[in-house]
Amino acid sequence: MLALAACATPTYTYERRNATPAQIDRDREQCKPEAFRPSRFALTQAGRYDIDVLNRCMARKGYTVRPGGTR
Repeated sequence: MLALAACATPTYTYERRNATPAQIDRDREQCKPEAFRPSRFALTQAGRYDIDVLNRCMARKGYTVRPGGTR
């Protein structure tokens, strides 16, 4: 059970004034290729993303990044 907890992906909320949920999803999808690490061992595809890189990309797009929320 501890091993599964270590594999859990943290979640973040991305907020930007006047951004619709659809715009946030589009921007996040644009950032994913930059954050993808194909050589990273993970049990799921989501675990192969470097969340720090994804968050920096979203911040460059003008979002405030906060821990918690949905993926």
